[in-house]
Amino acid sequence: MRDYKETIAWLEKNDTAAELGYNPNGMCLAIAHDARALPAKYPSAKVAQDNTPKEFRVYKVRDLRKGMDLFFDDPHDSNPFGHIVTMIGRVKGYNPDDLNDVLVRTNSVVSGRVVVVRASYFKQHWGDSFQFGAFWLNGFELDYPGWRSDGKGREDVPKPDHSPRVDNFRDSAPEWDVKILDRAVAGGRVDIKPKIKAIEDAVDGLPKDRKDTRVNQFVDRFEKDRVLEMKLLNDAVTDGRMHLVKTQRDALRAAIKSVLVHR
Repeated sequence: MRDYKETIAWLEKNDTAAELGYNPNGMCLAIAHDARALPAKYPSAKVAQDNTPKEFRVYKVRDLRKGMDLFFDDPHDSNPFGHIVTMIGRVKGYNPDDLNDVLVRTNSVVSGRVVVVRASYFKQHWGDSFQFGAFWLNGFELDYPGWRSDGKGREDVPKPDHSPRVDNFRDSAPEWDVKILDRAVAGGRVDIKPKIKAIEDAVDGLPKDRKDTRVNQFVDRFEKDRVLEMKLLNDAVTDGRMHLVKTQRDALRAAIKSVLVHR
C-alpha cells in the first residue's frame, strides 16, 4: 500500500488513459484504490461510501487532510454510483472551513484525464454534495499528515502487538502461518478477524494463471496450508509481474503489517 505522499505523486504521474492503463471516465473508485495500491472490493463509490466505518469518517472541512478520500453524492439524482476523489492539499491563504479551498484530483471533469479541481466543483456543476472524508478504503486504514485512527483528532502512534499468538505469527516469517491467527480468533481475538479477511481477499485477488507459475504455487500453498510464502510473490514481481500481482502482493504486505500492531 502506498503512503499519502506516494499516492499524491502517483496521481500526478498517472493522469491520462495511457498512463493509467484504462479510460478514467466513470472510474473514480478504481483510480482511488489504484492510487493507494489497494485491491478492488466494492462495485461503486457509493457502496464504498456506505461501507466506510463511522470511526474513519471526517465530516468537518477543517479536519480534512492530504491523502484522504472524499465522497460526494446527490441521493436524489439519476446517478446511483456516487463519486470519490483524493485530497491533495489546499489553496494558498485557505479558509480551513471552506470546501472551495480544498484541492482534489478527479476524473470525469475533463474526458480521458485526471485533473485538479476545487472540492466545491461537484456541488456547483453536478449537484453532488460533500458527504465526508475518509482515512479508510476497501478495508485498509489510510495514512495522512498527523495520522489518527480513533476519529477524534488524536495522533495515531501504532504500537507493536506482542501478544503470544501475534508474536508466534511474527516469528513464522517469511512463511507467514495464518493458522496461528485463526487460533487467535478462536481464542477470543475478534479484532484480528477482519485482518485475516483482508489477507484472504488479497490472495483471492491474485490472477488465476493457467500454468504452474509462482503465483499459482503461492495460492496453492495458502489454500492447502494457510501459509503465505511471500518469496514466491516477491520473485514473481522481480521477474516482471508488475501490475495485478504487485498490487495484491503490496496489499498482503499491508494486511500482514496490520496484524503486527495495535490500532
